[in-house]
Amino acid sequence: MQKNFNIEQINPIVIDLLHDRGYRSEKEIAEFLSIRPQKTYDPFLLLNMAEGVDLVLSAVENEERICIYGDYDADGVTSTSILLEFLSNMTSNLSYYIPSRFDEGYGLNKAAMKKISESGAALVITVDCGSVSREEVDYGKSLGLQILVTDHHRADEERLPNCPVINPNQSDCNYPFKGLAGCGVAFKLAQAVARTIGMDSHTYNDTLDLVAVGTIADVMPLVDENRTLVKYGLMKLNSASRKQLKTLVEEIGLKLGEVSAFNVAFGIAPHINAVGRIKSAGLGVKLFRTDSEDEISEIVRIVKDCNIQRKNLQNEIYERCIEIIKKDYKKDGKIPNFILIELDNAHEGVTGIVAGRLKEKFHRPVAILTKTEDELYKGTSRSIDGLDIHLLLSHFSDLFKSFGGHKAACGFTIAEKNILYLRQGIDKYMSEELYKNPELLTRKWNWDLSLAQEDITIDFADSLSLFEPCGRGNERPKFSVEGIISNLKSMGNEGQYRRFQLMSENSTSFVPCVCFGIEQGSVDELSEGARVRAIGSIALNRWNGNVSTQMNVNKIFSLD
Repeated sequence: MQKNFNIEQINPIVIDLLHDRGYRSEKEIAEFLSIRPQKTYDPFLLLNMAEGVDLVLSAVENEERICIYGDYDADGVTSTSILLEFLSNMTSNLSYYIPSRFDEGYGLNKAAMKKISESGAALVITVDCGSVSREEVDYGKSLGLQILVTDHHRADEERLPNCPVINPNQSDCNYPFKGLAGCGVAFKLAQAVARTIGMDSHTYNDTLDLVAVGTIADVMPLVDENRTLVKYGLMKLNSASRKQLKTLVEEIGLKLGEVSAFNVAFGIAPHINAVGRIKSAGLGVKLFRTDSEDEISEIVRIVKDCNIQRKNLQNEIYERCIEIIKKDYKKDGKIPNFILIELDNAHEGVTGIVAGRLKEKFHRPVAILTKTEDELYKGTSRSIDGLDIHLLLSHFSDLFKSFGGHKAACGFTIAEKNILYLRQGIDKYMSEELYKNPELLTRKWNWDLSLAQEDITIDFADSLSLFEPCGRGNERPKFSVEGIISNLKSMGNEGQYRRFQLMSENSTSFVPCVCFGIEQGSVDELSEGARVRAIGSIALNRWNGNVSTQMNVNKIFSLD
């Protein structure tokens, strides 16, 4: 908690916003606003943590090889890197395994277990996966492997493996916070091991920059303990103490010392994810494990190239999906309640991103099925707020060869012959949900407060930085401002964006506004002199040494 905290010094609008978000007492507000928050929990509150620590320490004491088994996304890469870095303080007998997105898919698999066993490993620690890998764990144990699962995905009790599982989302785990990412759980394991044997806290705290990247990348809620971990993690990231991240940050055009959660989400994380989507996520782990300046530079070059390829593939598949929707789904003038698209010859590494874009555009749950081989399709799905897609698809789990995920995103494998039954089942499910909640698929444009132009000062905009780090669960405050459009100008290579001033009704004050990424129709409808309601966030615009306020507009409604 900040010393000498004085609630009276905080902008009253900020206090109102915090009250609306459930922070009522001075203690709660002080913790939320603190530069150095203290909200963390004892790692031994996690179910099976003591047993997990014993397994790690026994392997170290007996000089046995420990293999970290990760996932191919940014959370998996950072989780793997965290444990490798921490455990290297205790042993050099370490290895790691990241499965191929394309050949092996998510989670543990028997072929990998056999390879790891043959390599001489004695203990396998999973990170960001394993909670539904009962058969694979049993197989690994039959080979003589000891296995410790650390994960954060929804745990199906019927598929929970017969080994120690550290996962806050187990039904019988009483850990106070359920929103840890895989990297957060890995960090808590490192913390528990260090505390048990009296290691200095820097051995695990030095990995907080990786915890921040993985947590933000996996779109975990930036509240409670995650807020603490990410705040400290961003401080460390901006200190430039990790040369691998320093090189990556500089090469992608970000400025150290000013890297925010937004920069991680839309800059650093996509680059790390791109490696797993285009080549091998193992390169991401290799980046964080090497000390060679030349090797760091080379891997960062590959990472940047992968991200360019990812963008191109993503745009290509997105346009294909749009054409399919126009052709097949608009025959009756309606978009289906659930958009399910079958694609041949599509790069499955980017279908999840495309599903997310389609979800945002049409405000519908989306699943994209990509044909692989042997009459099988790999599916990836994304959902809207208010619809648990894991719960939805779990009703049809008997149709899947494999299935897993959480309420916002799922992956599955399905035989071609079962796709029709899946469509029919989803249609019936969605009809029942819409009967219960007719507004389910209606896009809601909410905002925190309505403001007048004169409320939007530099001091006010600056005070909103106290909400950082912003992301899921702690979104940037959104405001509604009414006014008249003036000085309307186009921006962008194709003139697709707009800049304007939103004048007050009496023309005594205005707010500079920019429109990025909102519905094209809304942009096209803008006109000089139009009376509108703008919804968006307020920020400071720093340019050429000058500082001014700016509204980043997400939606505009005509008031004429």
